[in-house]
Order: sequence, then structure tokens, then C-alpha cells
Amino acid sequence: MPGFSNQFPKVAFLVLALISLAHLNAWSHERLIRVGIVPQADSFVFTVQGHYQTLDFLGRPKNLVDGKTYTVKPSAKLLSLGRWTLPAKAWLKSQDPRSALWIGGRRYPGDFLVLLNPNKTVTGIEIIGIETYLLGVVGHEMDASWPLEALKAQAVVARTFAYFQLEQSHPHGYDLGDDAGSQVYGGVNQTPKNIILAVHETKGEVLGYQGKLLSVYYHSCCGGHTADAGWVWGFKNTPRPLRGVRDPYCKFSPYYRWKVFFRSDEIKAALESRRLIGGALKFFKIGSRKYDYAKNFKAQIGDTPLSVDANRFRLALGASSLKSVRIFSIKREAGGIEFSGGGSGHGVGLCQWGARGQAMRGRSYEKILKFYFPGSVLSVVE
Repeated sequence: MPGFSNQFPKVAFLVLALISLAHLNAWSHERLIRVGIVPQADSFVFTVQGHYQTLDFLGRPKNLVDGKTYTVKPSAKLLSLGRWTLPAKAWLKSQDPRSALWIGGRRYPGDFLVLLNPNKTVTGIEIIGIETYLLGVVGHEMDASWPLEALKAQAVVARTFAYFQLEQSHPHGYDLGDDAGSQVYGGVNQTPKNIILAVHETKGEVLGYQGKLLSVYYHSCCGGHTADAGWVWGFKNTPRPLRGVRDPYCKFSPYYRWKVFFRSDEIKAALESRRLIGGALKFFKIGSRKYDYAKNFKAQIGDTPLSVDANRFRLALGASSLKSVRIFSIKREAGGIEFSGGGSGHGVGLCQWGARGQAMRGRSYEKILKFYFPGSVLSVVE
């Protein structure tokens, strides 16, 4: 992996921040990434901004009208777009860098690939340069009003995550989705100045480890200690940058400490995981844990002993309700159980609230990244 280099003077970025977003696609030659915007829908609707062209199933060019709304849907073994019949794999090609498609109130620049799936649904995939894509990611994953150095750390981690996905195989025809299952992407429109600066001042920068691209992760708040990825997800030979670090910087997060109560029937339902086990909840306790992150929970319903993976249990209860599996204690109360814990999210990698705390103290994004991913190397993708 190439060594770190700073290719442009900082004054250039201040100028870039003032450039219209319509020109950002043309600003540089970017590695392209495929983002699943409409996964397996019965149909999808989009409105054209600018100039797009497609080819019908006979290969004849068709120009889409600026400002017009179109619906793509299955038609026998092909696709229909208004009065036109398109092939089962159809391209909507942008004719200039100002063009975009509006879908669900969001603006998506670049080309689009539309696929007819075997189950007679359609998938819409945006083909976009990674640097432009990041303009629609960083501000959705981190508050744009936060310090620039925190936003730059977020940009590097999000870029590394995107590049890592390019190296994986993907059965659905795209590299990333647009939601929290991948990383949140909201299209590109009226991007705040701080987000533009964060992306462009770290242009091409990614994290590596031992000569390879590092598989990175991030979350909202670690509650005082990030998690060991191998412990959380069962990885073997967890690399040093993902083993967890003590973090004193996220104390001002609203999720740093919390308590939440669940009724016994809610606990039972999460433990049973679609099974029906007769009897009352007799006991419930934390199994093994590391840095206070629970790996599993032990319980008994009636005469049936259970051991349930902590992350699956959390998702069954609701990730927004049980904010993390960093559990300090559990307490049986009348009608249910109270959990006392800290943090929000899986806890692996970059703690976003911790990055904010470090940036507020004047630490650079390079130092923030070194803190959360010890032993990693910051490099530029050529």
C-alpha cells in the first residue's frame, strides 16, 4: 500500500468548498462504486434532472426528458420505462456532470443500472465515484456541525469501508446498500461545507494493516472502551487494530450510560427466537464478557436452559432499545429485568462520540485514527 502523501495545499480545499456540487463529479477521476438504492422492488419511480439516455431492447437510443417522472417495472422478461421496453439489464447514462435522478426525495448523481431480478422485481443501482459517494455518507453518519478533525476521521473510515467492499463478492449486483446495514448514504445534494472539506482534505486516504486494506468499523458511542471485533463477532486471529482500546473521550455522549427495563414476556420472546418454550422465565444472567461486552446470555425458561448470542438477543429486543451489549449489571424487578449499560452500537472500531471528544481537545484526525486503530497505517489509494 502506498505511503501517505498530501497532494494538495490546504488553500485549494477552501476553494473547493465553494465550488458548486454539480461540478464535483467532474473534479477528478474516481474509482466507481455500485450502491443499491432500490433493492428488489415491485417498481420504482424517479424524476430526471438534466440529461439522461438509455437504450431500448433493440439497442435504439432513447433520451429521458428533463423534469419528467418515470416508472420502471417488470414487463415479461424485460423492463418497461413508460412506453419504452428496455432490456433486463438497462443503463440510464448521465450525459453531463450536472445530471441526477431524484428518488424518494433524494438526489443521486451519476449513472444508474436497473436490473430485472429472477423473482420479477427490479433493483436500481447508482454507479458513482467513491469521493462523491462519501459526500452523501459522512454527514449522515456524523453530525456536520461536529469538529472538522472528527469529520475527517469519519471520512477516512467510511472510505476504507467502501474500498474494502469493492474487494468482496456481492450476490445482489452492488457493493453497498444505502442504509445502516452498510453505511448510511442519502444521495448528494446541498452538502454542508464541513463535509466537503472533510472528504477533500482526506482525498484517497484509507487505513491499512500489514500491507493490506484494514476491515474497519465504527459506531456511535463505546461507553468507555471499544470492543474486540473477534469477541463480538467470533472472528479468529483478530488484528491488533480491532482488539479494543480504553476510551475516556466519549463521556459527553447521551448514550455514555443508560438504564432500560424490559418486561419478562419481552425477554422470553427475544430468548426463544421464534421457538415456543413453555414455562416462566426462571433466571437470566450475563454469560461470558470482555471489557463488559457480553458475548452471550444464560437463561432458563421452564425446564429449558438457554444460551443466546448477545448481539442476536439485542437485535431481537430492538437495537434502539437495548443500545449495546456493554452491560454492567442486570437486575430482576417485578415483572421484568433492568439492564444498566453504556454506549450505543456494536462498539468495534471508531467511537464517533469519542472522535468528537478528541477533536474538541485539539487532536488531529491522524491521531484519532491511530488511537482507535492502533498499529494501522494511513495511506493514499493511487
